[in-house]
Amino acid sequence: MDLHAGEVLGLVALEGQGQDELFDVLGGFRRPRAGGIEVEGRPAAFRHPADAIAAGLTLVPGDRAQALLMSRSVRENIALPLSARPRRWGILPMREEARRVGTAIERLQIDTRAQGEVRRLSGGNQQKVTIARWLAAGVRTLLLFDPTRGIDVRTKRQIYALVRDLAGQGAAVLFYTSELDEIRLACDRAVVVFGGRVVDEIEAARADQATLLRAAYGLTARERETADATANRMEARA
Repeated sequence: MDLHAGEVLGLVALEGQGQDELFDVLGGFRRPRAGGIEVEGRPAAFRHPADAIAAGLTLVPGDRAQALLMSRSVRENIALPLSARPRRWGILPMREEARRVGTAIERLQIDTRAQGEVRRLSGGNQQKVTIARWLAAGVRTLLLFDPTRGIDVRTKRQIYALVRDLAGQGAAVLFYTSELDEIRLACDRAVVVFGGRVVDEIEAARADQATLLRAAYGLTARERETADATANRMEARA
């Protein structure tokens, strides 16, 4: 599969079809047993998540607790990648850091009334913090693993708008979702994974739920055509 700058690529898969392993490999949390990764046309090998981040791949995991320092503030969580970057000895650019963090908070409309500890925020605002962290640090390739699971509709729409905006600014976004309707709402195209392999690629405009489900169950193109024809005949009789 290819992920291009300036696009949101949706990834569709039933549970346990390899999507977890794919994101772990791309995020530097595990090494692939076979195959390879290329970043901007060059082979890449990640021994640690820091290697993936250095190559421009940043992961927002499905479990927010894995990504956040729950007892720390909103601003500390967002500023973490900025503070952790290696720099020359000298004064930390605190003013620039504060500006970036403030811009990310404003852009994502994060509720900071309970900002003393991230754990006190709603699930939707916690998810915004995990994304705002990489927004403040600068995004080249964003790996979103089911980012809207368990959050309210309003926050979902904000995330859709954000990923579209990031793609418009040249970022590449890989968006795995367990909610198939999100493909049309947020993505340019989708790849479908079955048994650890990409089995189909579908433009977002024709990625309705029925089409995605048939592909996700591993049906061949001919089998999908047969299923479509059968469904059409049944509808005509009805």
